[in-house]
Amino acid sequence: MIDRETFAPLVFFEYDHKPGTYCLMLSDHHMVAVEEVFDACGQYGNGYGWEGVARSALRARAPQLADRLSFDPEAGMFVAHGRDADALRALGALLREAWHDREVLRVFIETGEPEWFD
Repeated sequence: MIDRETFAPLVFFEYDHKPGTYCLMLSDHHMVAVEEVFDACGQYGNGYGWEGVARSALRARAPQLADRLSFDPEAGMFVAHGRDADALRALGALLREAWHDREVLRVFIETGEPEWFD
């Protein structure tokens, strides 16, 4: 199962090699489109920066989900994963909103803890 539409540009899928484990992913070629927002806030718009956005979004809007998923970003890719598909879908909706609305993205970056963006 791969969903490329619901949270676009993020992709939601279940791991083939690990049934019951789900992933929410944003690749680097989509990060470039909003990089100027990160730059204006003094942060890098890479996978680690998107982890910061995700943590900030969860703290602000869905703190009950924070311990129901994990992050494993790289410089060129943001990844959140876990066994709770609903928690990842909720995060996907928050990150989709941030990607499409630069003001929401800016607020999540500016209100996040600096160490979340390293």
